[in-house]
Amino acid sequence: MDADVIVVGAGPAGATTAYWLARHGRRVLLLDRQEFPRPKTCGDALGPPAVRLLQEMGVLHRLRNEHGDMRHIRGTRVRMHQRWRTFTHEGGRSGLLVPRIILDEAIREQAVAAGAEMLPCTRAVRLLRDKGTVVGVEALRAGRRTRLQAPVVVVACGAAVDALIPTPSARAAAGRGQAVRGHLSGLTGLTDMLEIHTPVTPTSECGFSPAYGWLFPTGSSTANAGVGVLGPCPGGHLTTLWDTFLRTLRDTDPRFTGLRQDSSPQSAPMRFDFVPERCAAPGLLLVGDAAGMTSPFTGQGIGPAMESGRLAALAIHAGLRPGSPSAPDLSHYVRSLKNSYVGYFEDGNRSARRHLLVWRTLHSTFDSERPLFTLGRQALLFPDSFDEAQVTHVLGDATGLLADKSPRLRADLLAVSEVLLNAVRTDWPFLGRVTAMGRSVPAIPLRPALFALLAGRLIIPGHTPDTAILAAASVELGYLAALAGLSVVEETRDRDPEHGDSPANWGNMLALMVGDFLLSKANELATRAGTAVSQMFGQSLATATEGQIRHVRHAHDLHLTKAEHIAILAQQTATLFALPCKLGALLAGATTAEAAALEAYGRHLGLAFQLTEEARSATGQQTRLGTTLASDLASGIFGIPVLHVLHNNSKLSTRLKTLIVRCPDTNQDARPVIRLIAEGHGDTAALTLASQHAEKARAALRHFAPGSERHAMERLLDHTLRPPLS
Repeated sequence: MDADVIVVGAGPAGATTAYWLARHGRRVLLLDRQEFPRPKTCGDALGPPAVRLLQEMGVLHRLRNEHGDMRHIRGTRVRMHQRWRTFTHEGGRSGLLVPRIILDEAIREQAVAAGAEMLPCTRAVRLLRDKGTVVGVEALRAGRRTRLQAPVVVVACGAAVDALIPTPSARAAAGRGQAVRGHLSGLTGLTDMLEIHTPVTPTSECGFSPAYGWLFPTGSSTANAGVGVLGPCPGGHLTTLWDTFLRTLRDTDPRFTGLRQDSSPQSAPMRFDFVPERCAAPGLLLVGDAAGMTSPFTGQGIGPAMESGRLAALAIHAGLRPGSPSAPDLSHYVRSLKNSYVGYFEDGNRSARRHLLVWRTLHSTFDSERPLFTLGRQALLFPDSFDEAQVTHVLGDATGLLADKSPRLRADLLAVSEVLLNAVRTDWPFLGRVTAMGRSVPAIPLRPALFALLAGRLIIPGHTPDTAILAAASVELGYLAALAGLSVVEETRDRDPEHGDSPANWGNMLALMVGDFLLSKANELATRAGTAVSQMFGQSLATATEGQIRHVRHAHDLHLTKAEHIAILAQQTATLFALPCKLGALLAGATTAEAAALEAYGRHLGLAFQLTEEARSATGQQTRLGTTLASDLASGIFGIPVLHVLHNNSKLSTRLKTLIVRCPDTNQDARPVIRLIAEGHGDTAALTLASQHAEKARAALRHFAPGSERHAMERLLDHTLRPPLS
């Protein structure tokens, strides 16, 4: 063998693979058909995960020493139909903008310094196989053909992978796009934010694939700019899109009035046909762009390329056995890709073929704070920055509440996530980003499965039967269906000027389709968990649905009493909190008294949670489910804070009625309502009721002996009453 591993392509994916393999003491040949340093048609943007990897590899230190003028990026601004939305990186993290001619050379040099052998100007022309297993490559170097052999070959040559591994034409057409890039100057008002502009052409134009534009600041008056297209794009069309994008910037934004092109635009192909199972074969792995890991919505892919290289190196190092006659087991790489990237790139592949629903939904719900669309935007547009932190921001982080039970519970919740991924990834891949619990992020979200597992362990400490994993997953899907239901909004009379229909239509269509799909999958998992689980799930769902119907019937009802509202919440919300606790009791074989106590705990916890959220909303904060006081009032939902003032303060009641019948559209519009609620102590009334129900939940737990599980469930009550501030 000429090496332990041959890596074809020395870009970020290939060089990262070579670096980590060399660090593990493996003999690595790194091939590239070009001489380095060399330029690359790319947006040059790195998200926080990529920056973290560069730091771990020591490349960031090299870049800072040799190129101290790197531009730090605080987040991304997205512009859709003249409206802006800002996404900042969480936790003070920052991205970077580094020209590829500098970045690729720095990573390659680090790989060579770690021990990899570099062969520049060497083109792999075909894979060598022995009985179906890849055993090396035939390469062309200085006009001579050479056979290089190794137990594993990693293909990291980007879109040129077709020369080594031909892709069926039908699949190739579905997962390909084009990008064109140039450099601009004469700009003003640039900040430390990347910019995505979409759509470049109206999505209603027949025959045009969706296209987006990017503008990444390289200085105070200069930028890397480009256009990306999802789908086939003739060269002339690409040039037209580039010209259209620049003309739109000049005509619609005063920052670009003096825009000048500093270079001729250059084009490059894009691949977003990622499927984890196609990234590995006996003796062969695909990484980065060769695996189709390019964002179809923003064109970014350096971070996933580097991460796939790291994952490939780990799998290869673990699978290589000295002197073994058989090919190493590389299946761990596929599992790692599923855990890290399932549900994003596949959705890009599908959206190239079914782009109208995905893109029109993104456009029409661009201003919506409804939970499905809030999470969906993050998962679709920014997979590099979307991880469990985004989900726990909505659902709450319970890690610090669980003491010594965290490791075991985390393992069980990861098992639940595996079931969830398998349930949703084929039909609605982007939901995989929402349901997945990332192994690389240590947080434990406050989620329904957690209550099911804790309730079961309260009866049988430390034991989790397989049926409990299925039952917990069914409850999770049921809750996600409820989140989808919360994302449905009332139709408006306003019409979308581009599409000619109500902006709510596309969002409602997606929410209803996703909700129906999730409910069907939840029922399927509940049935697999057993008849008793299925019956309990169905009964609870029916009760919650009845509560939702009552809620709708009383929309905009100024005469609704506080007692009636609590009764509705008991059906609609508390039932869904009681369900996982009841399931945990059922699967652990609890006595009738134990099951009743756990059901009471869940029911009162649910009421405490909802009342706390209503108080939070009444003070102008966004709830953990992504709703606001304005969105609730627009839907005719009057919580305890509003009802308390309406029925307990005649002085303020008339003024409040006048304000809420106007249905304020934004929290800014709702500020007079917020002031009246504060004056009438409506938020305090809701918190008082929440505390009372929390105490009833705490009393139900006294049925059980003190222990770590009971202590964790008591602390979850405290967490519910004191949620983190927005």
